[in-house]
Amino acid sequence: MLLRMKKFWFVLPLLSACAAPLFAQLQYADAKTKAECAKYVQTPLPAEAASIAAPSQWPDCSSYKLYSGIGTKLDFEAARRCAWQERSAAQAGLAPRYTVASVLGGAAMLTQLYANGDGAERNIPLAIRFACEADGAPAEIQGRIEHLESLSSQSTSAAAKFKFCDDTTSGFMDGFCTSYEAELSDQSRTNALQDLSSKWPEPEQSAFATLEKAQEAYTEAHGKGEIDSSGTSRAAQEIAAEQSLRDSFLDALKSFEKGDLPHHSAAEAQQTDSDLNRAFREAVADSETSKSKYGAVQPEGIRTAERSWLAYRDAWIAFAKLRYPSVSDETWLTLLTKDRIVTIQGGPCASDPDNSQCEQQDTRAPRPLP
Repeated sequence: MLLRMKKFWFVLPLLSACAAPLFAQLQYADAKTKAECAKYVQTPLPAEAASIAAPSQWPDCSSYKLYSGIGTKLDFEAARRCAWQERSAAQAGLAPRYTVASVLGGAAMLTQLYANGDGAERNIPLAIRFACEADGAPAEIQGRIEHLESLSSQSTSAAAKFKFCDDTTSGFMDGFCTSYEAELSDQSRTNALQDLSSKWPEPEQSAFATLEKAQEAYTEAHGKGEIDSSGTSRAAQEIAAEQSLRDSFLDALKSFEKGDLPHHSAAEAQQTDSDLNRAFREAVADSETSKSKYGAVQPEGIRTAERSWLAYRDAWIAFAKLRYPSVSDETWLTLLTKDRIVTIQGGPCASDPDNSQCEQQDTRAPRPLP
């Protein structure tokens, strides 16, 4: 699927010069979907559409972030103005390839804005026009048309919010939608972490900043190096695995801040260290046997993630000495090592269910941390 919007060349008499060209994969849709889009493309555009200047580059705004309050204040009207600019830039062939901004901005964002009446008067036919323009698989386009038409008989207050990603059918588009959801989660998580740490003493905040960097480096190393990338949903799988680690990190801190502190012995720390060494060797050995397969986890990816985890583990213990001085180093070593075992067994092994040497575990299952 190409993310750069291209003109839709099937010709019908009613698609006159006054109508905007159609985009996306509509040319591969069935006759019913084509006919419906041909009808809805005649829906008049609001007057502000004529005021959009011809672009020379992709706009520096991001409508999906303005719409969702990601890294900025939520502003529906600003999102709408930005989406018009993105749509114009996409029609001019200026959309960047493979970005959330280009796939879920422009016509896709205008679909959502006019479907929900956010920052503009609700207009379902206009929303469907934009849904026909926006990129997506043929089944996704048809699904959005049916979804939007079902909203016509419902009032704005009664209808559930329309989301462009609700009608995703392809693994490729699922990757962008998952990435968008991850950004929403990241924003919420960032706010929660700031709330937790804002009143800590400066030495603890400094140690926590170091820990956050180490945790993010480990998370990215795990996603990039220990997740099978052979399927069309590879981007979504990588993101889901990374989000599992980030969510676990926040959940652990929330639990510890409530006083639910763990306790493990030196003997447990020693045993879990042995268990991790065995799991690591098995994971590397397994990846060696399948590394030639397309998208397979590579041994060096596991090694890189392991090195990043060691740095994360040490940063956690250094922070915990300040924040939770009553908890022993052996306790943190046990807890963090158990979590690493679950992670490593749920990464490279999960893609090979017939390998009896791997314990099949899901990195998104309940984890030892907390």
